Amino acid sequence: MRLLILAPFLAIAVFGASSIMPAAAAPDNKNTTSFDVSCAEPLGDVTTVSTIGNSSADVVFTTDGDVLVAKHISATSTDTLTVEGGPTIPLGESSFEGGAKGGVFQDRLISCDFTIESQNTFRLSKRAVAFFELGDEFIGATATISSTLTGTAEVIAPGN
Repeated sequence: MRLLILAPFLAIAVFGASSIMPAAAAPDNKNTTSFDVSCAEPLGDVTTVSTIGNSSADVVFTTDGDVLVAKHISATSTDTLTVEGGPTIPLGESSFEGGAKGGVFQDRLISCDFTIESQNTFRLSKRAVAFFELGDEFIGATATISSTLTGTAEVIAPGN
């Protein structure tokens, strides 16, 4: 099976953050990622900082120090594996949707759109070669998984 289910992890990375994380988190911290988000007014275009891989929260911080709470998120990830000196394999598309539709906050939700592109480069192990159904000549070859995550989050900006 070549399809990787990356969207849930990426969605957590997009709108997951520790509630005790300081608002001035450094975008170059190895545990954070920053990305541009285009929101409806009153937010407009902002850059957010999120802790990668923390599935216990739905808070992100803008680089201006504001806090956004994601109530609902939907995203689609399109992934491709490129093997140096070998094939390029489309890994398919996976989708994620989670959170509430807004409930009592419905009139305060702000729609935000985002696109995040990422790459992960690694050496193919014997196990990875078997998983991707490649020939043994690719064991040890450099491979890159390229991902594009696009989605929409309905957020609340406390104080707005």
